[in-house]
Amino acid sequence: MEYRTSMDEGGTPCSDSEKIGKIIGLKELSFKNEIKNPTNSFKDRVGALLISHARSWLYNKTICASNGNQGASIAAYCSLEGIKCVNLIPNKLDMGKRAQMIAYNSEIIIKGEFVDETIKYALDDKYKDYYQATPIYNPLTIEAQKTIAFEIWKQRGVPDWIIIPMGSGELLVSLWKGFLELKQAEIIHTVPKLVGVQSALSSPIVDEFMNKKKSDILTTDIRNSHALGILVQEPMYKDLAIKFIKESTGTVIAIPEELIVSSVDELVRSEGIFAEPSSALTLAAVHELNEQKVFDSNDCIVCLITGSGLKAPYILEAISSQTTTSGKGSIIITKLKILSQISLSSIRGISGTKIRDIISSISLAAVYQHLYDLESKGLIYRKKEGKIVLYFISDTGKRVLDALDILLTLI
Repeated sequence: MEYRTSMDEGGTPCSDSEKIGKIIGLKELSFKNEIKNPTNSFKDRVGALLISHARSWLYNKTICASNGNQGASIAAYCSLEGIKCVNLIPNKLDMGKRAQMIAYNSEIIIKGEFVDETIKYALDDKYKDYYQATPIYNPLTIEAQKTIAFEIWKQRGVPDWIIIPMGSGELLVSLWKGFLELKQAEIIHTVPKLVGVQSALSSPIVDEFMNKKKSDILTTDIRNSHALGILVQEPMYKDLAIKFIKESTGTVIAIPEELIVSSVDELVRSEGIFAEPSSALTLAAVHELNEQKVFDSNDCIVCLITGSGLKAPYILEAISSQTTTSGKGSIIITKLKILSQISLSSIRGISGTKIRDIISSISLAAVYQHLYDLESKGLIYRKKEGKIVLYFISDTGKRVLDALDILLTLI
């Protein structure tokens, strides 16, 4: 590859559990925290590789249809390289992911209710001159994501279990490919057992693995899922995912929605990790499988945390609901939403006008008042580029978002 673009993606921590493992009797529980990537998800590994490839082949525009994280990452790397980016997204998408695309000047086109409907539009003839960055249509996605397996091996050796969220199944396939390559190179001699996790509201891979009939859950119910990042009704990698889970002697599990939300809260309060629901369900899977006596207390277990809770701002509202002072809670939530958008746009900064476009429920004057308050508390800082003032999150602001236990002291 002749060209390489990077924002220091990868090299994310695989940290020992601070509290949860000890409480439930697992001595070696750890979290591979992909939130630490530049746009706060594992997809930055993909964004860096695909846009490097696009630039090497002299493309000046890209097309990406996704459930959000890949689209947000592609938008960021395209912005860095001055490449036009078009993101096709489903109507059901976490607001934070859409906001990132807007912040990085991506053109956004809504197609379909779920990503299964959206991806077919990426093959339209009108995009034949675009670099194809849709995950299932570009095999480099797998090549980028398999590096997570390499890092886990370097950080933990070969774990006994890896817990992986599944939408299309592509991430699980990527990790298995990575571990198989290590084994084929005789670098390792064993491979981990894979656990594929889905929401109980949309679990086509789990259902087929368990030989269950197709779920009768209504589309209206699926729309209520918190795990929007993995809502895929016809997974492209379903057969491969099932094959590899069986080869690894692993298993699958579908997590009820109420456990997904409680796991978001538990990760924040016990481990200081603010994960999006599609990631937090891996912790719920650990609890459920541990209760079923699937694990030995000495097993080395790695939970994959793929994306940040900042991408699903309604989670902020749920966690902040403990505020009892009338009116104060809504002010806190607005400040948190603004702070999260500044964090999600930390590479290039974001203007007050663009924040207002993203959070359209408040006026521009109110946005600037909140920005003044956040800046006076040292949570953000500004830079002037020509006539435009851009806002960036400070180290203190990052600590606030990472901890979340002190969010109610914002005002």
